[in-house]
Amino acid sequence: MPKTHGIIFHGQIDDGDREIYFKVFGAERMNCLLLFLRPDIPSISGVTMISDVTANKHDLPMSFVSGSGYYYCLDIYGLKKEKEMEEHYTTLAFGGTRFFVAKIKNGKDANIPIQLNKVKSLQFLLRNTTEVIFPIQFNHRPISRYTFHNKTTFKVENRWIIFFKQSKDQFHVFIHVGQKLDFTLPFDLPVATLCEVKVIIRCILNDSKQMCISKIEINTNLSNFKTCFTKVEYETLYDKTIEFIKSRRCDFRSIEYFYRNKSEKYFASITEDHRGIMKPYKKDHNGDPCSVINGRLNGLFFSTAVDSQTSKPLPCSPFGPLRLHINAGFLFIPNLHLYFADFYCHYKVHYVTVILTRRDSSADNFCKERLTELDIYDNPFVCLNTSKKLNDIIVCHGRCLRIEVLYKEALNIHEIIQNRQGHFTRVPVILRGESRPDGIPKNKNCKICNL
Repeated sequence: MPKTHGIIFHGQIDDGDREIYFKVFGAERMNCLLLFLRPDIPSISGVTMISDVTANKHDLPMSFVSGSGYYYCLDIYGLKKEKEMEEHYTTLAFGGTRFFVAKIKNGKDANIPIQLNKVKSLQFLLRNTTEVIFPIQFNHRPISRYTFHNKTTFKVENRWIIFFKQSKDQFHVFIHVGQKLDFTLPFDLPVATLCEVKVIIRCILNDSKQMCISKIEINTNLSNFKTCFTKVEYETLYDKTIEFIKSRRCDFRSIEYFYRNKSEKYFASITEDHRGIMKPYKKDHNGDPCSVINGRLNGLFFSTAVDSQTSKPLPCSPFGPLRLHINAGFLFIPNLHLYFADFYCHYKVHYVTVILTRRDSSADNFCKERLTELDIYDNPFVCLNTSKKLNDIIVCHGRCLRIEVLYKEALNIHEIIQNRQGHFTRVPVILRGESRPDGIPKNKNCKICNL
């Protein structure tokens, strides 16, 4: 393989006989170069090229206008091909230049050297790009594999240049062809790692062995996500939860209701617009940012917390003045599956989240692969107690401890009230009086609930 400094790119100036040359010097061991060439004006498009380094010379598919009053930018990424998959590269080097093509009477050619330097802490350095919002969803598959996708489908095949960076790791580039973004990383990611993704979408103009040329279409904004816990981490978090419960000398108490506080507007909408059906909705990012259920599972949260003196539901609410009580025995029944999902705090109170799912549902399968399953009759949080003639629900109660239940099914409030399986009350509101739209992250400095 020729050394990198043997590669020369050249193109015509003003469609004439004059030429402009870019001589590339720098890092070796690369398989190809990824080039972004564009005028230094956001409204004028440029070209993207993928060049095979086994060729010594390449023609640039752009005519440079001399004395035009604006500059050009050229960014070059030196890529090494990885063995895991055909479209996977690692970035080894980066170089760039900003240049002006002047009018010269005797018509001399322009010769511009570019030095490629080894990548140490590469940022998303693409210059002169107008970013657009292109929402990217991140799907998790056990053990820790991630897929990027978007709902948009293009009429023709595009070349998706996916820049992926994880903290304290190499800068990966994936060159993927397809009509839509549906791409799975070829490796598992470490737990609790902040990752960044940027996608550049190109309409393919020319695809040869030595040079692939694309027209710039979409340069997406930067998206990020944090990798979630695997089952191993959940088992560790579960152990920390048990330690906390033992240290607080918590006990079990019978409860009559699961309850849910919301605004009058929320319940009015269910009654007037949804025929009394209270539908599950997407779990927010409240709690541990590495919780696998955040943004992935739909559900309805119910509280089990009771007053220490009366063993009745707490007298006040931070989430709204209208409280829906549902008989605990109506929701918490033997043919459901129960999972431990989170342990977190907001400085004073520690919360445990458990999930109730219908057996063999899609949510149940999701939880079974990712979470710690609990025995609905015997666990440290909330249990179906069959020691008496009538089933009753017992919940762990302790100082500064709350057990929350995420219920996965829709509920018909009209039928529940009509059948006397629940009722509404009004309670005083404290603090904000409503939940935050995206939830509140856990206290990252707590030594009790952080891994």
